[in-house]
Amino acid sequence: MLKRFLISVTCALFLLPISQANAQQSQGETQYISDDLFTFLHSGPGRNYRILGSVVAGTEVKVLQTDSDSNYVEIIDDKDRTGWVDGEFVSPEKSLRELVPGLQQQLADATRSNNAQQGENDSLRQQFSELQAQNNTLTKQLKTLEEQNADFSQKLDAADQTAKMQWFTRGGIVALISLILGVIIAYLPKKRRKSDTWM
Repeated sequence: MLKRFLISVTCALFLLPISQANAQQSQGETQYISDDLFTFLHSGPGRNYRILGSVVAGTEVKVLQTDSDSNYVEIIDDKDRTGWVDGEFVSPEKSLRELVPGLQQQLADATRSNNAQQGENDSLRQQFSELQAQNNTLTKQLKTLEEQNADFSQKLDAADQTAKMQWFTRGGIVALISLILGVIIAYLPKKRRKSDTWM
């Protein structure tokens, strides 16, 4: 009897972790509900009425009336069928089925616009780099021309001073020669007139 009890306890202890693991696996695994659901279309305002078909989630419908007792709504679906559905599944907002394609299109448009803007920015950066390189080149050329201009100005000033000295020297020489000629002419003997000698 005791041996049988010990065997039962041992088996229970051995099988306990396995049963707990199975319970955790069945209860703890994460699952997701798809948006692709449907609701039944009934012939009257309640589940007890005949099922006419099903309406897929996200389908655009026209609401005709609402039964306040059962909270069922009479609608006309996209197949022109008139029937009743649970008001819980009727919403004035579009479902994800309708919204996702529009959002995807907006995202695609925004991505294209962003890519175009990025390309334009890259082009502007390239143009700016080229203009900056041209500006640097022109700055260097301007500095070279300024240095050449300063050198030419110095040479021109030196040449002007040399020309002035040459003109001054030539003028002095001419004046000196004129002075010497004047002195020489002044001391030259004068010829007597014939009339003075005859008388």
